[in-house]
Amino acid sequence: MILPRSIVAWFAVCWGLFLVAALVVGAMMVALYKETTTQRTYRAATSLARACDAIVREAGSSGATDRARPKADYAVAVERALASFSGVEGGVWQSGPGSLAYAYPTYEGSGHKTDLPQAEEPTIRQVAETSAAARRPFEWKRDSRSQILLIQACPLADTEAAIAAWTMTRVITIGGRPFLLATTGLAFLLIVLLGSAALLARVLWRWSRRLRAVESALATGAEDLPVLQLTGQRDLDRIVKAINAAGAKALEARRRTEGLQQRVAQGERLAALGRVAAGVAHEIRNPIAAMRLKAENALANEADRGRSTDALNVVVQQVGRMDHLLQKLLRSVQRSEIKRQPVTDIREFLAAHASLFREQAGRRPISVDVPDCFAPVQFDTAAVGGALDNLILNAIQNSRDGAPIVLGAELKGNRLRLSVSDTGRGVPEGIREHLFEPFATGRPDGTGLGLAFVREVAEAHGGSASVRHRNDGTTFTLEIPMGAHQ
Repeated sequence: MILPRSIVAWFAVCWGLFLVAALVVGAMMVALYKETTTQRTYRAATSLARACDAIVREAGSSGATDRARPKADYAVAVERALASFSGVEGGVWQSGPGSLAYAYPTYEGSGHKTDLPQAEEPTIRQVAETSAAARRPFEWKRDSRSQILLIQACPLADTEAAIAAWTMTRVITIGGRPFLLATTGLAFLLIVLLGSAALLARVLWRWSRRLRAVESALATGAEDLPVLQLTGQRDLDRIVKAINAAGAKALEARRRTEGLQQRVAQGERLAALGRVAAGVAHEIRNPIAAMRLKAENALANEADRGRSTDALNVVVQQVGRMDHLLQKLLRSVQRSEIKRQPVTDIREFLAAHASLFREQAGRRPISVDVPDCFAPVQFDTAAVGGALDNLILNAIQNSRDGAPIVLGAELKGNRLRLSVSDTGRGVPEGIREHLFEPFATGRPDGTGLGLAFVREVAEAHGGSASVRHRNDGTTFTLEIPMGAHQ
């Protein structure tokens, strides 16, 4: 059995069941009305037979023969016989002369009805003469749209004269009390059915409108759940309040998470600062030791002018080395102002930076993989270009001869992803966790400042730098958001 999956469908199913119930009740009311009409017809026929017998008894109570009895006697007999039978009229009929008497003592109209009904006279003659000739009771019924006409005839006791008593009544089928009750009941059912349909349609329309309003509010695309307005529908407002409460809890949880992330980031920065300080001390200690040794030698050999000059040259070289190191360190930790420029051809931008390293790459082919249809983007070309140069140089230094290097670009939503992939030796396990921090390097001759600079460029654009360690190499990705940052 397939059950509805929405409240609107449930409403429709419930109203459908109500419609079926209303139709069943209506059919039962019609059947009951018909049954009631049948019972009334049966009672009317029984009453006619009794009334006819009453006329026979009253007419036969006199000792005079039927032929000699005056019509007035028959009229009195019919009047007395039918006095107790409501709605029944009747009389005495003789073949040949016709009506001998007629009475309708319970007639509800004005005056005293004494005239034989002209419309039914042919039928009365037929029924009475048939009964008199057959010497047995005879009944006749005719159904019409508004009533059922019943006529009953029974012969008098005299065997020579063809005389019969007859009675007649009408069973009203339209306009009577049972008909009015049935019609009223069906009309009430119809009103309830139409009213429930209108009410259900209004409820469904209001539900659908309010559900669409809630759906539109939830589909705004905001990072946090919006505060939904109450709809005025009690059941739906319970859901709205639950969503608002969940949104408030989620917002509070996100704020706590952001606070924790800030504290964690601050702790990581302090730890990184400690590692940077240790790296700076290690890198500067060697030049300082060399300068001290050369200076001591120069002081010890004042007479030898040439050795003093050589010693001073070494001191100058080591000072320059330390200055270069400090400049790279500052570039990796100091975030400069970003100036975005439009880049209409990202393929040409990547190819230009790849061409700078053709000779240095040697037999390592450098290619560019960019989709044909690429929308214009905006970023700081100098900063991003410097970051790409560091990534390309890193790929060259970690790749064997003949290993390809691929520069790629793609747009994922509103974020630009620039990548440099190599098939080199990969990143040592020991430095992967701190790969983008200053002085994190896996080469003896490396300073470990290139990837730190890449990270700073990405974060200055509001993006991030990441690495994916593949089985056959490494992919570095520079992710830069577009859209609002443009």
